[in-house]
Formats: sequence, structure tokens, C-alpha cells
Amino acid sequence: MDLLLSQALYDHWKDILAGAPAMLDLPTDRPRASHRSTDVSKIPIRLDKHLTLSLKQVAIEYDMDLSVVVMAGWSAVLARLSSQDDIIIGYHASGPGGPGRSQQADKGSIWPLRLDLSSEPNISQLFERVRKMASSSMSHQGLPLNSMAEITNSPLIQVAFRWNNQTSSQPPATIQVELELQLHEQDNEIVGDMLFFSDLFNPDTIERHVGYLCSMLQAIVTEVDRPVMSLALLSQVERDLVLGKWNETGQAYPSEMCIHHLFEQQVGHTPQAIALVLNSQSLTYIELNERANRLAHHLIELGVKPDSLVAIYVERSFTMIIGVLAILKAGGAYVPLDPSYPKERLAYILEDAAPTVALADSVGCTILSEASQHIEHQKGI
Repeated sequence: MDLLLSQALYDHWKDILAGAPAMLDLPTDRPRASHRSTDVSKIPIRLDKHLTLSLKQVAIEYDMDLSVVVMAGWSAVLARLSSQDDIIIGYHASGPGGPGRSQQADKGSIWPLRLDLSSEPNISQLFERVRKMASSSMSHQGLPLNSMAEITNSPLIQVAFRWNNQTSSQPPATIQVELELQLHEQDNEIVGDMLFFSDLFNPDTIERHVGYLCSMLQAIVTEVDRPVMSLALLSQVERDLVLGKWNETGQAYPSEMCIHHLFEQQVGHTPQAIALVLNSQSLTYIELNERANRLAHHLIELGVKPDSLVAIYVERSFTMIIGVLAILKAGGAYVPLDPSYPKERLAYILEDAAPTVALADSVGCTILSEASQHIEHQKGI
């Protein structure tokens, strides 16, 4: 390759890939290992004749190749799964046609398409972005993929899209990326497979991804003007499962027991388990219970009995939790005083509630003293 042409290609891709994300953060079922196996599994895909015909009509309406329409839908699904609006998809050239209808593609080559889904594009706007990027990439082939990866200092391509226009030849069943969508048209239907590394994903996860793709492609033909990030991906069955069954969290509650009784039950079940953590300190259930019991006995000696009001003014700490439990154990009701309250408001609460006892830390004692003086001053007026 001519040195000048090579530099021009490098500069083009350097501009295209500037600021590209280091990775597509797809959720996986298992952690990504530094040395991944080559075990590949696949989930079949079939879009029926009605949906395929509808997608073809969309392609004609927007003067695009059918593969661009499908890839736009796939990019929207990947953006939703990764919660990213800047994604890179590896596109395989396989046979004539493809994005941009370029005849210059080298059979079997792969190059990155950086797709922008920011600013909430609708379907038609996304089509235009995909078409422009595909056309630009097709006209700037020739730079080796490893040179592109050096630009971003990252693996660059984690997912790929292969559209095979030569239906007589089958795409390979091996992949070099985490996830690859392989499709072709056969008997007026779009068919193919989603290939994936089985040490990263479970089959049921990929089945859901295929379902999301089908839902997105269905939305493409019916809701072109809606933002792609707001289109529904869940099937009705999955929607009912997520919103209904998984949210059925109602439990029988022992209404005859108070919260401190339930806490004491937990102390009996797991006395040595950690109950509270604050910075580097912690308390077990039994330690917390013992401290609360000691304070509760002291409160009773001070006259706290059932229905007594006890004010508590402490910073968020172990002391606050111990104090609340102790008040409840003594039979009282606690009156929380927020340290952010102005002293006039604290004075009003204290005068209105008239608590039997007030629990406070050193800072709280000073503030409550000032509030009490404010009450006396107001009475004097």
C-alpha cells in the first residue's frame, strides 16, 4: 500500500475512533477472564415472512440495504443492554451488497462501525447515522484491524454483525468476539444464529437477547418516530414476569410483635452476626442488644414507661440506633430531633411534645440547652 494512502487511512480512523469507549459493557453471566476459551454456542434466529417483508419495505422507504436496517436495530439493543450510547460493532463483509452497497469490500474482512445513539435519536435518525458511518467505513478500508486497536489501546471489537448475501454458502460457526449476530435471507425470511462464548454467557441469556432483537425489529416497522431508547424490548410474558411475579414480595407479618421484639428474635438466631457497620467499626447483634438493654433499664429508672415520649438528638452513629432500640424496649416512643433543625424549630418540638427524657450526645446537649433557654425566654415574653 502506498505510504501516503496508508497515512491517510490511519488519520481517518484516528479521527473516527478518537474518544471511543474502551469496551462495550455488556452484562455477562460470568466474569471476563484474561485467557478465554474458544467454546462457542449458538441460538437460532428466525424472522417470519411478515416481519421480513415489513423490514424490506422500511429499507425501500429509506433507500437502504436490508442489512443496515437490521444492524440499526441490533445497535439499539446493544446500547440498551450496555447502557452506552457510543458503541462499536464489527461488520463482516461477506459477499456483494451490505451497508452502503459498496462493491469494494474484501470478502471476509471485518471493520469497526462506531455508532452514535446519543441525543435520543428516533429510528429514522438512527438509520441515517448507521448508513453514514457504514458508507464512510466502507470507503476507508485497508487499515489492519490491529492498527485500529492500537489507536484506542483496547480490543476495539467485542460484538460483530455478519450479513451473508450468498445464501448458498454458510457463515463460519467460529467467532473471535464475545457475541456475533450472523444472518442471511432464505425463502423470504431472515434466518441465522446468535453465536457467543459459552464461558461468558448462558444460553437463556442469549435467548433473551434474541427476543430483544426481535422486539426491536418489530418496533422499527411500527414506531419509526419514537426514540429508540424508549422502545419496549420485553415480550408480554417477560413483562408480566418482571412487573408481576418478581414483584410479588408480600410476606405474612407478625403484626402482634413490635420491631424491637423482631430484633430480639434475630439476636437469638444470629447473635454473632454483624448488625451494624460504621467505617472500620462494627457491632454484632448480641453486642447491640446488650447495649440497648442497659440503656433501656436506665431509661426506666428515669421514669420512662409505656407511651412516654423520649427525645433523641444525636449524630448518625451506633448511638442513634442503640438509643432508638432502648426507647422502644423501655416502652416509650421516640421523638427524633434532626441536627439540621434551627433552634427555634427544636424549641417548638420540645415544647409541644414535652418529652419525659431527652437522649443527646455532646453536641446535642449544647443545642438542646440553647433550645430550652429559647423556650424560657419565649415564656418570659
